[in-house]
Amino acid sequence: MRCGLLVVIVTCVLSNAIDSKRFETRCKLARELLKVGLPQHLFLGQWVCLIEKVSNRDTKALTVLSNGKKAYGLFQIPSRWCREGKKGGECNIACEMLLDDDIRDDTECAVTIFHREGFKYWTQWTNRCKNDNHITNEIYKCPDLVSRRSLSISPDRTLMPQAEALRVKRRLSRRGMERSRLYSYYGLPWLA
Repeated sequence: MRCGLLVVIVTCVLSNAIDSKRFETRCKLARELLKVGLPQHLFLGQWVCLIEKVSNRDTKALTVLSNGKKAYGLFQIPSRWCREGKKGGECNIACEMLLDDDIRDDTECAVTIFHREGFKYWTQWTNRCKNDNHITNEIYKCPDLVSRRSLSISPDRTLMPQAEALRVKRRLSRRGMERSRLYSYYGLPWLA
């Protein structure tokens, strides 16, 4: 029985390896994350590190734990956040969509998890990325990221809408935190 299970697992791994998209370099991965809308101020280097450690930059990575739970895709998103066969879970996405080469939905779900739980949700990040800035320092040496970073530091007027959007986001976040405190203190759902 174990031999049969091993054959199934090896077959799944090999079939995924043949037709999966793997980002060959950290620079390509960082570029793709920015392209699909990951805000650069959201710890780009930490995202790259997380992806490297949990899925080895492979979009078709699928992990099945001994208890039957699964983690899907580039970010190894657990089945709590998706549903097999149809949309569902806390990200309202089909788990199979996390295994395709389009990483927009994967990134959106991962950012949702990040906003609710933080990076600490992924134990691999805590164990292998938390205090390591090596990858962050390396990806900001990527040629096209160097120019983006210098643009974001410059006081150019074209960046003012981004700065304003960030201020609005911070203000809304503060309001949400205050509501959350009231909700948890009083336990009244109408305050949330």
